[in-house]
Amino acid sequence: MMRRILLATAVMLAASGVAYAQDAVVVDVPQPAREYVIAHPTQPVTIEGDIAIGTAVPQNVKLVPIPDSPDYGYIYVDKQPVIVSMKDRKVVHMSK
Repeated sequence: MMRRILLATAVMLAASGVAYAQDAVVVDVPQPAREYVIAHPTQPVTIEGDIAIGTAVPQNVKLVPIPDSPDYGYIYVDKQPVIVSMKDRKVVHMSK
């Protein structure tokens, strides 16, 4: 009986983890856009707090447009390129 309860609990936890993973939005930034950003570094900007995928970049930070990829702009933070959606200003890709 205890094994069945443990198994049922494990299945429920696994299922909830799968559902959570499906809720995550993954944006596939085109390779040429990523290459452009790396080849054209800009002056770094300072952003308060941590920056990660999904973080909204403040309105006072000027995004640099990416030619041939008008949906994206970029900035550099701590010498790291950060690609941002022009639609909602959320970070969609970070290179190391």
